[in-house]
Order: sequence, then structure tokens, then C-alpha cells
Amino acid sequence: MDKRLLPILPTLLLMAALQAGCDGPVDDSNQLQRESLRNIYYQNGPQPPAPGDDELARTEAVVNDAQPWERAALRELYPGDVELWAYAIRDTDGDGVHDFRVSDYFGRFLEGDTDVDGDGIDNVLDAQPFAANASGRTRLAAGADWAANGKPEPMAAIQRELLEQHRVLLVERSAGFTPALARSVKDVLTRIYRSIFAENGTLSTLRIISTEEASLLYADAEEGSGDFAQVLAATQTMEVYRPGIDAPPVIQLGFLIHEIGHNVQFEMDFDSRRQDEIMRRNVFVAEHFNDFVSSYGWTTVDYEPDPEAEFNLFRPQYVSPDAYGYLYHDETPEEWAMWLADIYDEVGEDDYLTDPRLVELHLLGDYSLSGPWEWYSDHLIAYVYLAMIDSLRDDCADSEWDALRHSFQEDVVRAAWPYFRFENARGAPIQAHLAETFPLDSADVEYLAGHYLGDLITQYCR
Repeated sequence: MDKRLLPILPTLLLMAALQAGCDGPVDDSNQLQRESLRNIYYQNGPQPPAPGDDELARTEAVVNDAQPWERAALRELYPGDVELWAYAIRDTDGDGVHDFRVSDYFGRFLEGDTDVDGDGIDNVLDAQPFAANASGRTRLAAGADWAANGKPEPMAAIQRELLEQHRVLLVERSAGFTPALARSVKDVLTRIYRSIFAENGTLSTLRIISTEEASLLYADAEEGSGDFAQVLAATQTMEVYRPGIDAPPVIQLGFLIHEIGHNVQFEMDFDSRRQDEIMRRNVFVAEHFNDFVSSYGWTTVDYEPDPEAEFNLFRPQYVSPDAYGYLYHDETPEEWAMWLADIYDEVGEDDYLTDPRLVELHLLGDYSLSGPWEWYSDHLIAYVYLAMIDSLRDDCADSEWDALRHSFQEDVVRAAWPYFRFENARGAPIQAHLAETFPLDSADVEYLAGHYLGDLITQYCR
């Protein structure tokens, strides 16, 4: 498959992988799956209690009685390993939310229930997350506290500030934060999304920003090797992966803007009932978001949900019994993908994204047409990048400014995202909405341009 088109319809790709079984490296899969449990809440954290004989026996019985697709999926992910089955189906506090979620690709374990033991203390704030004990409450579990673990003080200060003022915890799981990434996170929250986070503001849909080596169990798995970050709606978590950790700060700025854009989208429809449905069934009903994007050409199309996307035995991370899909100006994402592929074949890679047919429709690239969620978040990146570039207009001669913005698009942004062109957003109706909803303070824009585009400014303008 043309790698340019791989981002289109990620859910369908994931479901296809699940249905086909877990092809890929298997020699050390069980060990890696167990190791993923070490970093569920924070790096090298407490281990869940190993299942005893009674739990193992109950697990075998429950799995044998499960729906055939659930049973088959679990056996494909963890062949013959009843202990891993037990972790996958476990619900310690009996509240109907599984302790862990399971990646459909290769079975990496992720946080499921955000309060596993049911004692009212968030797992990461709980000194004993697997044993109900209200007296074990701490402001932050010692293993997750950067100040207690030798991190540079500026990083520890950012962690404290974002947790105390905005209820967002930065935490290291299977990978470490860098000072640059911590600063990028703070800048995105407090400058770009100032209208939300000013005066100790919070997002109900954002609780944790964590670092992981990869989205999948195997860091080199083709399906996930290029992932920069991902928002997990059920646990109000953003995961940042190795490509994102190592990305240039201005690219970090971009994907963080994009991902928090998803949290903003979820916030439009947030309430406790919907959150419960996400946690328990992977069902997200988004009436308000759908109404909003309908003004910009996105409409829903109903279809009969696949019963084999309904899981009760355990909670796959991606499979969802969705009851509708999306059209953009009455065309499906698949039809748009074919149209884009035809233009790509006609004009070639160098001229693809600057083709007038894309520019006139304000199409930013392939991924933004995979659905309204990515379309909205990609436009958020473009909104900020354009503001930063345009703020330099008076600091450069015309030719210098043109060279700077060309270099930023072609040499910096394209190196990270070959099929994303933020310049195509100029004049798009959604851009006016974003400017009204997330107004950027002129001092913030000046800071962002100076800090994140400093090398380009020096090279071309000053």
C-alpha cells in the first residue's frame, strides 16, 4: 500500500489486523506484554497482583463461555497464556470497568480503570493503587514525582505547575520526558490554549500526558512506528511516542496542538454518562461535535453496528461498535482518498499538495480527510503555524519572508509530515472560527515564533 495513504481509516485497519490475527514478532511477545504492566501508571511502578489458582480457574471458565469473537481475539493476542487472560479481564473493584485496556495490535496493556482499587484515589496519586487504602493518599506517587527522582528543577517545576493549576499530570511510562518536550507541553497548554487554561482552567477530558516508546508492543511494527502521539479518550490520556519525544520542538508544538484539539472535541460532549460509555464500551456519542462540523461540510451516515465490535470479556483499545461514519461534502473518506491518489499520480509528489485543486478547497493533506476529528485538529496546527509565520512579516524583507515560510513548510514540516501543508489553510472558514475560539495573545505569538522558529529567523531575516 502507498504509505502516503496509510493514515486513512486507521480503525478499519486495526480491526482488520485483529480479525486476521496478530501477525508479527511473537518470540518474545508474552514477555513484552508482561513488561508493559510495569509501566501502566508510571515507569517501573507497582505490579498488579499475580493471579492465584482460583482466579486462573475462573478465567478459563469465563473465556470458554465468552462470545466466539471475544474468545478468539483473546487467544490470538495471548495464545495459551491464562495468566495474561486473567489480567486482560480483571476488574479489581467490581465496578464494571476493566483494570486494563488491551491494544488490538500485539496485546500491550494500557491503563483501564483510572481508580483500580475503588478507593477514590487516582491510580497515579495512589501509593498503593492495587489495594484500597485511603490512608495511602499522596499528592503524587513518589515514583511519578520528578522532583523526587532527580529531574532538572525546571522540568519538576513544570510538572508541579500543570498538575496543581490545571489538573494535568506529566508522567514517564516506558520512555522518558525531555526538557524540550516538557516546555512544549507547557507552551501549548498555557499559551496556545490560554482561553481554556487561564486562571487555573482545566479540561475534563485531559488528565495525563505520558511518554511511551511506541503505540504498539513492538516499536518497529509498521502499523505504529510513525506515530507521534495519541489521545486515549477513555482514560483522558495523551501518549507521546518516541518519534514525538525526539521531534524538533516546533514539530512537538504541532502534534501537541493537534492532540489537545481532540481533547477539546471530546469536551464538547463531555458528561459522566458519556465518559462511562467510553470506558465501558468504547462508545462515544458526539452530538454537539457532529452538529458543529456539519457547518463545514461534514455529515454523519448511519450504518448497522458490527456485533463483533461489541466486547464485554475484555476491553480492546481500538475496536468500537460505532453506529455511524462520516461524509465530507457528500463523499466518503475512501472516495476522497482515491481522488487524492489520482492527483498524486498525475502531478507527482513535489507538486501534489500545492495543486490548485487542493489549495482551492483548503485541503491540508490526506490525514485531514480521514474524518472530522483529524480535519479539525490539523486545522488547529495550521492556525498556529500561520500565526507564527505571519507575525514575522514585518521583521523580514518580502523575499526573506517568502524564503523563511517556504523553508519552514518544505524543510521542517514536510520532513516530519510529508503529506501535510499548513499553508493550504489560508482563507478556510474554519480558520475564522479557531481565531475567535482560541485567540492568540500577540506577546504569546511573538514568543512562540522566536522560540520555535529562531533558527529560521536567524538564517533568513536577521
